[in-house]
Amino acid sequence: MPTTLVLTFPLGRYHATPWDRHVNEGAVELPPSPWRLLRALYAVWQNRCPELPKSMVHALLTELAEPPAFSIPPHTLSHTRHYYPDSADGTDRILDAFAAFGPDDQLAVSWPCDLDPEQRGILERLAEALPYLGRADSICDGSIDNAWTPRQHTIWRPTADAEKPEGEAVPVLAPDTPLNLDALLARPVDVRRSGRRLPVGSRVITYQSQPPAHRPQSRTAPRPTRQVTAVRFDLLQPAFPPDTHSAIYTDLLRQAAIDKLGRAPQGTMLGGRTFDNQPMRNAGHAHYLPIIQNRRLTGLVVWIPGTLPDKELDALCDVRTLYDHKRHTPVRVAGIGEIGHIAPELAKLAATWRSVTPFTPSRYPKKNRDHRHSFIIREIERELAPHIPPPTSIEFLDRPWTTFVRHRPSARRRGDTKQGQARQPAEFLRLHFEQPITGPIALGRLNHFGLGLFTPET
Repeated sequence: MPTTLVLTFPLGRYHATPWDRHVNEGAVELPPSPWRLLRALYAVWQNRCPELPKSMVHALLTELAEPPAFSIPPHTLSHTRHYYPDSADGTDRILDAFAAFGPDDQLAVSWPCDLDPEQRGILERLAEALPYLGRADSICDGSIDNAWTPRQHTIWRPTADAEKPEGEAVPVLAPDTPLNLDALLARPVDVRRSGRRLPVGSRVITYQSQPPAHRPQSRTAPRPTRQVTAVRFDLLQPAFPPDTHSAIYTDLLRQAAIDKLGRAPQGTMLGGRTFDNQPMRNAGHAHYLPIIQNRRLTGLVVWIPGTLPDKELDALCDVRTLYDHKRHTPVRVAGIGEIGHIAPELAKLAATWRSVTPFTPSRYPKKNRDHRHSFIIREIERELAPHIPPPTSIEFLDRPWTTFVRHRPSARRRGDTKQGQARQPAEFLRLHFEQPITGPIALGRLNHFGLGLFTPET
């Protein structure tokens, strides 16, 4: 009668990186390797059950060295991303990959051996004391249940015993038989230092899958995925640039993101152009906005009202430097997620909003017919509609705007007269709304590059 170890993961996650794979590949060792299981059982004996007799534990592990079959419940492979500062004033990205189970889903390991009562008792003791399998994040509960039967599980067996060789194949690390216990205890770092790819006394075997006879029906509503709508950057330089250079740095950030993407901006959210090289009109593409404090540019935010595809998010997070022929500014990612979380200074709920960069109308007033102030008011109301009600009043602020760069330097260099020139006068404004509204608010010409940016006043 087979011996079956049943594992549940109360946190709903199983973290384990396959042997000979890097953690940043985002791979998950599923099914778990027999090598990992035996090392886990040995560690539990040494650290939690040292009273168990050595001879009996060694004999048990020798019996369990025969590759088992695995029953894997329905799951989803996913990962989280973490960014850490490094010694070179940049950031290192770490992927934490895992398989997401239900908290009550059971993963079963079935060995073909029939243990005697004493060995079974030792295995039950070790299974109950097993704190986790894989990484320490993979908290688990273990038990021995030889009457356990799979339901909607995918069965994985070693190649020699596979019932359906046409199934998916996965290589895993397993011990040689008979088991060399000393080799099982070798640390991975020592294996690498010895110049070996695999530990002594181990081998790579292939497991193949046998899908369940009936695919599981969804028992719960699908979990909503966390949408990334903003990425924040810090400027890493001793003296922050003046706020008048905001459009220069937002333009440089777009260029750096497109370069990392490795293709033309057509058909990308970061580029803001369709596949036929026309501007995207739904305003769901990237806005490159400045973070300004005390008239200084302290950071940058890329805000995407729509969802940013993973490939473009990866390209954006790889940006390390903004540079042109005049400047070389190192940057690092400071936050990823919803705009309200990572840039609250742009997205708070407020009834009064003040412009921190000059608002430049994208249209021209009619000669001899439009008063300057009435024209600005109409333009503000037009750009806010239909999503935001018109402000109850608009206050014109006496602040100079002529020192602000109001064009894209890259557009000027390539001779684009639409985005590389700034002929219209601009204004600094304060908008008063009847009800509080949520930002960001960026209006007017080149609002996708931080001109006409408003921040809440509380």
